[in-house]
Amino acid sequence: MNSEGGCCGGNLFTSLEPAKQAEYLALLAHEARLLQCSLESEDPVTRRIGDRLQRALEQAMDADAPDEAEGAQRELEQALTGAHDAGMVLSAELGEMDVEGALGTMRMRVLTTVLAPQPQDA
Repeated sequence: MNSEGGCCGGNLFTSLEPAKQAEYLALLAHEARLLQCSLESEDPVTRRIGDRLQRALEQAMDADAPDEAEGAQRELEQALTGAHDAGMVLSAELGEMDVEGALGTMRMRVLTTVLAPQPQDA
């Protein structure tokens, strides 16, 4: 697999309020065909937040109707608020990845997220 993409989650994204992050993430997730979630913590609370965030991103990816997209965005906002309250930050990047399959190589859009503890100097 080969992947490449541009940054979509730098300081501007992480400084947004959870509602704006959720709006932005819902748009990115809807464009993606694959999802890669990474968690930089092992405590149970962070794992629960990461699981909830991943489910919300999957909902956003699968949303076809406007009410489904709005529901996914609300779930994202709640998960991001929980992450913020727990001292976590999320970065996100939309890129492309070559995926080998039965029909040959396909280029797919992938949303990569990383949930990590907020830096101490922030």
